[in-house]
Amino acid sequence: MVVVPPRSSRLRLAELFPAETIARRKSLLDRFWRGENPGRPIIAARSWGAQPPGDPLDHPFDTFLRRTLSAFHGPDCVPSFSCCGGTCTLASAWGGKVTRTPDGKVWIEPVVRQSEDVHRLPRPEVLDGLLGKAVEDYQRFLGSVDGYLPPHICDPQGPLMTAGMLWKQDDFIVAMFDRPKEVHHLLSLVTDHIIAMYRYFRTQHKDANTNCYPGTWMPQDLGVGLVEDFCHLLSPDLYEEFGLPYVNRISDTFGGVFVHCCGAFKQHWPAFHKICNLRGLDTMYPFSKPEEVFAEFPAVVHSMGIDYAETQRNFRDKGSDGWLEYLLPRIPRCLRWQFVVNVDEPGSLSRQLRLIEEKWRRQ
Repeated sequence: MVVVPPRSSRLRLAELFPAETIARRKSLLDRFWRGENPGRPIIAARSWGAQPPGDPLDHPFDTFLRRTLSAFHGPDCVPSFSCCGGTCTLASAWGGKVTRTPDGKVWIEPVVRQSEDVHRLPRPEVLDGLLGKAVEDYQRFLGSVDGYLPPHICDPQGPLMTAGMLWKQDDFIVAMFDRPKEVHHLLSLVTDHIIAMYRYFRTQHKDANTNCYPGTWMPQDLGVGLVEDFCHLLSPDLYEEFGLPYVNRISDTFGGVFVHCCGAFKQHWPAFHKICNLRGLDTMYPFSKPEEVFAEFPAVVHSMGIDYAETQRNFRDKGSDGWLEYLLPRIPRCLRWQFVVNVDEPGSLSRQLRLIEEKWRRQ
């Protein structure tokens, strides 16, 4: 049961997030996404707005209010409330059982056991599954504060990853050779649902943030963001046939796409060049090398994270600072890039901003 605080003690969002500050940040970001280089990186929060910490199946409501305070973490962040139920949010619309593994990870049971099952799958309503719960939490949040924060889309896994949660992944890949018609049927069904999710948020909230990780605000007319982490499991030919057409369908629908891919995907660069209106890439070191991916896609927005194991191996002593010292000399001054602040390290923001300023001035 949620106890709504009396109006006198409610969180006043206009005081936390002044309208003129938000407008100024949106103006900068609008110019940035449209091709203007501000002469410095955009500083993005790793957090997706007011997303609750921990397991998406266990959302103590009071954590939302506390998490909201981190929504302005960084000088360029536009606050939002994340309607996120975890990576299986979209796949859960088909009714697969969502459970926790012994080590605490969230897992969804596939609903496709054999290829013929894809023809029996329903067309779910947009708020079926965990997304409906996330939207309910958002409405409860708005009822417990004074003011308004726009919503931020759920973790938008792309068509391949969502389909790979509905159909056991190894069987799904084998079916690309043996039952391609059924694979395309499932991917089309999933893509329809993803498009319906974006349309829902844009219809219900004209200022909804429909970009994906790291979640920097992006003008709606330039497109949407999605996660394309399944592609590294496929050969270039398979991705061209089963991945690219559905990403392009989403991009064509909304005028562009920002893609997060934290796996090794250099083999798919020729296909990524065929993505209609590719607005930007969020990649991960060491699976992507900064000099290579920046040179290959010089005209789009970039952000790059680092694998946790790599941090422990090579940057253990300096952590995020060591990663920054490695990354900064490898970023061309003409590149439009975002730096994702590590919000888990107290005091990291001011320290990392100083480091960026010093290195950037020196280059």
